[in-house]
Parts: sequence; C-alpha cells; structure tokens
Amino acid sequence: MSISQTILDIAEICAQQGVNRLVLSPGSRNAPLTLAFSRHPKFSHHLISDERVAGYVALGMAQSVKHPIILLCTSGTAALNFGPAISEAFYQHIPLLVFTADRPPEWIDQNDGQAIRQRNVFENHVKKSFELPVSPDHKDARWQIHRIVNEAIISSSTGVPGPVHINVPLREPLYPSDQSWDYNSKVPIIKFRQTNKTLSQKHWSCLKDQWAGANKILIVGGQNPYSSTLVAALTHIQSHTKVPVLGDVVSNLHRMTNTVRHSEVILGQEDSRLEELHPDLLISFGGNLVSKNLKLFLRRYPPSNHWHIQDTEFPTDTFQNLSEIIPMDPGAFFSQLSDVVPSVPESAWYQRWQTEESRACEQINSFVKIQQFCELQAVDIVLKAAKKVHLHVANSTPVRWADLIGIAPEIIEISANRGTSGIDGCTSTAVGHALTNGKQHLLITGDMALFYDRNAFWHQYKIPNLKIVLLNNHGGGIFRLLDGPRKQPELEELFVTTQSLSAVNFAQDFGMKYLYCNNAEDLTKNLSQLFEPYDQACILEVKFPNHMGDIYQELKASFKNSYE
Repeated sequence: MSISQTILDIAEICAQQGVNRLVLSPGSRNAPLTLAFSRHPKFSHHLISDERVAGYVALGMAQSVKHPIILLCTSGTAALNFGPAISEAFYQHIPLLVFTADRPPEWIDQNDGQAIRQRNVFENHVKKSFELPVSPDHKDARWQIHRIVNEAIISSSTGVPGPVHINVPLREPLYPSDQSWDYNSKVPIIKFRQTNKTLSQKHWSCLKDQWAGANKILIVGGQNPYSSTLVAALTHIQSHTKVPVLGDVVSNLHRMTNTVRHSEVILGQEDSRLEELHPDLLISFGGNLVSKNLKLFLRRYPPSNHWHIQDTEFPTDTFQNLSEIIPMDPGAFFSQLSDVVPSVPESAWYQRWQTEESRACEQINSFVKIQQFCELQAVDIVLKAAKKVHLHVANSTPVRWADLIGIAPEIIEISANRGTSGIDGCTSTAVGHALTNGKQHLLITGDMALFYDRNAFWHQYKIPNLKIVLLNNHGGGIFRLLDGPRKQPELEELFVTTQSLSAVNFAQDFGMKYLYCNNAEDLTKNLSQLFEPYDQACILEVKFPNHMGDIYQELKASFKNSYE
C-alpha cells in the first residue's frame, strides 16, 4: 500500500508557496504528513516531542521570520496541547499553519484510541478552521484539498496574520511500502496580491479637522514587532508636530529619540495631577500594554476622540473610549499623517510629558541605587550590560521590571508573550527565535516560568546563541506584589506556591553552561561570562530573598511622594 499522492501534494503546495519550515511532534497517525513534509527537498524541520513546547517554538520561529510556520502533530490529546500557543499566536497576530492528524470520522466517540472531537477544536482562537476529506483520491476531493491548503496559507499571512487549523483524518495504512516518492510540481497554486490600504481624501480631511480641534494629542504604542518604517514615521511626526509618543515596553519603540518609556512611573502619581495629563485626542496602535497604570489612566480620563490604527478584523476597545478604527498599517498611516497635519515649532504639552519622563528616569535610578540587592536592581544591571541582543522577557514579573526600567536603544528587538500573558511558553518561544537565526538572544525569566517550561530544551538541538538570566525568588513572585493575595494568610502556600528548586541540575540535564550569583557585584562579573561564546545555551541563576513585595510597595509610595 502507499501514501496518497494528494498527501504529497500538500507538502508541494506549501513548498511552492514558500511555507517550508516545519515543527513536528512524533506520532503514528501523522506519519503520512510527517514523511511528506520531511522528505521534501525544500523543507527544514525541527522535531519537538512535547506538543505544548512545539507550539511555542513554532510561534517563536514565526515571530522571527515573519512568515507562516507549519505545526504538525498526531491525533488525540496531542492536538489539545497546541492550544496555549495557538491562542497566543491569535492575539499576537502570528501566522501559523497548524496540521493535526485525526482518526477517520466514523471512529470518533467509539472508544477508539486517540480519537477525540478534533473538528474545529481551536475555532475560537484561529482565523479559520478546515477539515480535509477522509478519502483524498477522488478528483473532487483532490481539488478541495488543493484549494483548502492554498486558502489556509493565504489566510494565515494576509490581512491580520494569525493561526489557521487544518484537521486531517487519515485511514490506515499510514506508512508506505515500495512506493515511488514523487512530488508533482504542477499542483495548483493560488497567489494573493496584497495591496496597501489607504484612506480617501474625505477621510483624511475629517481626521485633519479632529486633529486641529484637539489641544492635547497623545500617541500610544502597544505590543508591536520592530519596524524601522514605523520608528522613522513616528520620529518625524513627533519632531514635526510636537506630539508626545508613549512607547510601552513591548512596543519596540525603544530606538526612538524622546519616547516616553516610563508611563507606569509617571502615571503612579495622585489623581489630581493625572487629570492635567489626559489627552483630547488619543491615537493608539499595536496590541497589549504591560503598563497597568497607563490602561487605568486612559479609562479614567477618556479623550474626546480615540483613533486605533491597526489592520484588524475586530474592534479592540482596551481603554473603553474607542471612536474610530483606521484599518491601515501603522507605519504607512503615520508616514501619510505627517503630510496632512500642520507643523508646530514648540508645545507646552509635549514639554510637559518630556519633563515627566525625565523625572521618572531620575526617580527609578535613585530608587534602584539605594536598595539592597533585589530583582529590580538585578534587571537594571542586566539591561545596562545587554548590547545588540534580541531581548525576551517572561511573564509575570520580569516583563514588569523591564517596563519600570525601560529598554535601551542598543537592544535589537524585544519580545514577550503578552497576547495571553501566560508563563507556559515563554522559554519555548525564545528557543524558537534562537533556532531561526544567529543573533544573540537574551531571555530574562523567573523560576516559575522557567521550570514550568523546562521541556523547551528537551530536544536534540544546540542553541549556543541563547543566554538566560534566571531571577529565582523561589515562587510566583507576582503574588507578593499584588495587594489582594499578599494580604492573605495563605499567600505563600496557595498563591506564591513556594518551591526550593535551583537551576544547577536543570543546566546539567540539558548540557548548559551554568553560572550563579546572589549579589550585585558578582552579577556584574558573571554577565561578562554569560555573553561569551559557548557550544550550548548558558544560564545565569540570580538568587534573591523573597522580600520584593515590600520593596515594590516602597517603590509605588516613592512615585507619589516625589510629587508632594
């Protein structure tokens, strides 16, 4: 018996569409697809045994190459383990082409092994779901399969990118015997010519009138991949119009001059002062914001008009005051906006935000210097030492420390799983990035995120360009910071989940270079070793006492006291 030629066609269509990177998990039901993809001369593949990890590795790869990655698993609960990464990809608009092998439909709910209800299993967190016909050799079935694979690839990478799911029921036999293995180069390929969206003159005129009617205009960037076009456009518009630009830590605006990077600190002051900072016109773009104070501020003091710039398929009203969605690429929008709005030589509003930013920088620097060794001080030291790296920050506290301190322009790009903000795949996502290019990658993570995702390294691939700084406070430190759980007597047992693990055995298990410190002086010394070349990943464990909750309360109080 042989594998259907139509299954080989799936691989050929993907290859001709330029989708030729595969992350797969081992299994039997997916064997026809595994062989079809892996034997194709244009494919590269990575085998990751843990499906949850595989999903996040593929996510990291797709983030890095900005192109769909194929994700493949066998039937049953293997498919369910893709769920967390697929939902993260959905909210971050990351293109994934997800293939799940399945039992034939007649065997679902019949107590057959690895047979669960997989049709549309990800429907709430994918752009589209498809199920292929179980008998692929009829000419109409072949036509349908060819069309679906083309459509899935187009959907994953056009408009708002995102994950697309193709469920593939397969009958036995699953393995070829004495079969000629020929890919058909004449498979039908459907091309999609994407054009840049723009606005009519009437629409630009309306926006110009709203701009002219606003005395205080504010631009806020949420999570966004680095774009030199966007940075250049915002730099020009800021200098041209003297409108302040607030760049959240994951907005990748850290290379802009005069970006307001410390909104969490600035907006931690008393309400009476905050009212003076609220805008008349808010222009936002990008996804999630790390800064809670910024989100609360914009909800508490709604602008008269709020434009959100994103080529999105559904309205995202994070601040509860959305008035207009402008479906354009942000870089293109701001480039064109500068030709529409008038130039302003100076602005007291702009200067006010620059003054607040300078004060916030001084406040953070002063606070960090006077503290005993703590996580905030450690992250400050690490970020000052990190040059020309792609920075990854894990949930929950590391990304918050980076937000408080701010990212230096020397960082190439910053990534974080803020689509769903879970800890479950932070390490695997960084691994996916590091596997796709030779750049230096630095992951700052906590002990819960690292140990939860330890299977990120359970594979055969060396990752010498991945460096890890582990902030080990022996538990979920975020709960020591939040007022609700930190006041409960069950804090350490039921929320923090105190644990005593060290990374020394973790590093040994996966053949990593291991470094350790528990004070600022040794951290500085070890950082120079961390960035030395090794033949495998290197981890620097930084140990802390669990007193960060008290320090964080002091920090918040110091923000307010600085304005008294």
